[in-house]
Amino acid sequence: MYQPISIINIYYQGFGDKRLIGKLTMDGRRPTFGYDAAWLTDGLELSPIEMPLRSAPYYGTHASSHYLCGLLSDSLPDGWGMLLMDRFFRKTMSHATSINVLDRLAYIGNSAMGALSFEPQQDLSGADIDINDFTLAKLAAANQSILSGQDSNILAELIVIGGSPQGARPKALVLYDEATEFITTDLKSEQPSAAPWLIKFPAQSEHKSVCLLESIYADMAKQAGLNMPAHHYFDIGEKHAAFGVERFDRMDNQRVHTHTLAGLLDIDFRIPSLDYLQYLRCVRMLTQSQVAVEEGFRHAVFNVIFNNKDDHSKNFSFMMDKAGRWSLSPVYDLVYNSGMNGYHQMDVTGEAQYPTRSHLLKLAKLADIKQKKAQAIIDQVASVAEDFLTVIKDHNIEKELSNQVIHDIKANLNRMANQ
Repeated sequence: MYQPISIINIYYQGFGDKRLIGKLTMDGRRPTFGYDAAWLTDGLELSPIEMPLRSAPYYGTHASSHYLCGLLSDSLPDGWGMLLMDRFFRKTMSHATSINVLDRLAYIGNSAMGALSFEPQQDLSGADIDINDFTLAKLAAANQSILSGQDSNILAELIVIGGSPQGARPKALVLYDEATEFITTDLKSEQPSAAPWLIKFPAQSEHKSVCLLESIYADMAKQAGLNMPAHHYFDIGEKHAAFGVERFDRMDNQRVHTHTLAGLLDIDFRIPSLDYLQYLRCVRMLTQSQVAVEEGFRHAVFNVIFNNKDDHSKNFSFMMDKAGRWSLSPVYDLVYNSGMNGYHQMDVTGEAQYPTRSHLLKLAKLADIKQKKAQAIIDQVASVAEDFLTVIKDHNIEKELSNQVIHDIKANLNRMANQ
């Protein structure tokens, strides 16, 4: 008879290390986390704002994260990964409704994004899994089958390949070499020149050109001075495409601890509850760096001008080095998004629908960024956006989507005019 897991050991595996951080247990139907005594003695502060080192236990407060506290909720997947898990549990287990969040972490095991791992690690019910021969085309077709509600005979493989990352769109974790175009879903491959990448596919009913648009946005982000990782657009035939980006939670084959803004502040990212000033103050508190604050401001400006209104608190992250020093992560999920009812998830000094240059300059002032510097950042990003309006016309973006993007960015540029 099935017995839900009642205790999980949580390990830190950053930069080749492996140490027990603490244990997660079930207190009734809610998970309870406690730091290990040895970690309390000399361990790193992995979540210093809401989960500083202490002997007292921590309890999560958000049902949307299965009541995991912020440090651990970052390891749970979102829409796509949860969909795969739920489908797998229903297909293979008669007791699927009894699955708890500890079971989910056990299935994630050593494959979590960032540097945390979970033991005991559950295998996929003894499934005979071979992920060596999965092409992007095969993955794209399988993903669309899952999204349309159909069954799949490679469900277990999809969980291994793409069940850990966050976000709503289907994803796959691969090794990729841009120079040779070598790509494999076998993350244990010994191809020395291949680096860990994350591949994103269109969501259900999305045109394949959304991947091309995200690739163009990534190019623009780099031109605008943002820390954008290596990226690539994959055209997979008439119906399918993908966007790939090099992972920043892996460095020289070692794991790097990362923490989203939502996890760091232990908030529900689905509910708009933060503004950009709170974000920049968090950047300053954690990094102690004026350069990082200005980089965070540049990110805000880009989101405003390029109409990325999916700017919720899981789309901003920090990373920690071996000595425990924090920095901003590279940017990610920079996509055109019209927002819920036309609003940004994070407002700019009170304005979430149509932020202007004045709102951005006020944000800079409150964040202790010199006005001259802020003006220069806004002007640089606006100049890149002007170039983008020409560039997008040279690419085969779905006409309706292209027209909407151009319309909204032009309107945003008009609001950036000197006031």
